[in-house]
Amino acid sequence: MKCACMFILLALMMALPSCQTLDHEVISKDCTVAAVPTGFTRLYIGVPASNGQQSGTSAKDPLDGTTAVKLDTILSTIADGERPTWGTQTNIPQQNLIVCLASGTFSTNGQYDWVIDNHHSRGSTLGFTAEKNWKIHGMGTGRTTLQLASFVANQFVDLHGAPFIGGSNIVIGTHSANASGIEISDLTIDANHDGLTSPGGLPLNLEGIVLRSDRGGHWIHNVHLTGASGDMGFRNILLEAFALQIWGNSLSMDPQQNTGTIVENVAVIKPGKPVTQDEPAGGATDGIVVNNAVAEIRNNTVDGYAVAYGGWAMGPVWFHDNIAQNVLYGFNADSFDNTGVILEANKIIHPASYGIVIGGGDGTRIFQNWNVINNSIQLNHANSAGLILRGQVRNSTFSGNTISSDGPAENQIAIWSYPLANGMANSGNSFQDNHIDKAMAINFSRDPDFSADCRYLNRDLQGNPRPDFPDNSNNQCK
Repeated sequence: MKCACMFILLALMMALPSCQTLDHEVISKDCTVAAVPTGFTRLYIGVPASNGQQSGTSAKDPLDGTTAVKLDTILSTIADGERPTWGTQTNIPQQNLIVCLASGTFSTNGQYDWVIDNHHSRGSTLGFTAEKNWKIHGMGTGRTTLQLASFVANQFVDLHGAPFIGGSNIVIGTHSANASGIEISDLTIDANHDGLTSPGGLPLNLEGIVLRSDRGGHWIHNVHLTGASGDMGFRNILLEAFALQIWGNSLSMDPQQNTGTIVENVAVIKPGKPVTQDEPAGGATDGIVVNNAVAEIRNNTVDGYAVAYGGWAMGPVWFHDNIAQNVLYGFNADSFDNTGVILEANKIIHPASYGIVIGGGDGTRIFQNWNVINNSIQLNHANSAGLILRGQVRNSTFSGNTISSDGPAENQIAIWSYPLANGMANSGNSFQDNHIDKAMAINFSRDPDFSADCRYLNRDLQGNPRPDFPDNSNNQCK
């Protein structure tokens, strides 16, 4: 999201242990009920059964998906609109497809060189992409894995203008801008960084799920996403990578045109190992991001990546009940206009630098009508900060948040509000009922509109007033 941080600080983040998440073993009803929804085609893909016919119409007689080419060919011929025959089903339409993957690890060339509106940019026939109303299900995160098998190499430029060779790919991407209503569930998606490169090897940007469409309506749930990487983003932040991205296709569109997406019960864990000595695990990779869209992001975990959650050009996206741990930033939004975003009841544990960062941009952007409520930020790094407002944050509410420290409190800041440049002041914000560790500083020294903000009942963790953050209202903030 064009994160404004200096990623040299990423060296603070070593290869951190991933959270222990429980394997998910629930199978979607799409793959277990006898009746197929009207207008849909259902294909079972796995290891061919002994004496089976590869009808593809039952889990006991699946199509052969035992190589990347076999799996991708099944799916790409459908997405390309060839109306192919697979198994006993003929004239399979491009849209409304249910894919039921069996237990096991399945290789794929992923999106490879497919680009919306440009088709195969390299002229290859590799990989697959998902079309409108596709549903891709596994047998559970501990039983089914979809693993990336390759990448596309290209020449890139680092921050100093020096060219270098790197590679990129996406495990599941969209076939067209019309590809709304995609569901992905009950499997592990492995971007496979460590299987495709090694320390000292080619820098790779490998992403898990990138759903780009004019309309939303996606549902991603009960998924583990591992092995993502942004090695190239570590060399040039303009090449930042995203493990899971909901993308409203075009910045010229109103975010409200892309709505109805839910991302829940997703664990973004186990980032790729560093390829250079000073690079952290995963490089410059954000966990779950939303741009130019509206979505609900709930009950997810991001562990060990650079930025856990965030986005840009967002409408009223609702991030709630998520966990971020062992990251550089817990949440970051610093580009384009973002209005009505809600951050509620999220837990950010031990960010190396910052808990929540909002604001900035180029001076023409606004971050207004945000609600940042009932979140918990727990710091344990020196020089880290809980909440940072970097300018252009307006008419927003910060209420019921707890900012605490269980590590060295040296130079820790609970709330830091300042304009990134002249004319970018934060204004008209409300701070109420926040609970702030008394050992941590509050810094509004560069905020020219501090006196105009509403402050009411902000206290330390013991319930005592903070002299450096006194009430200026006798009533609740509006």
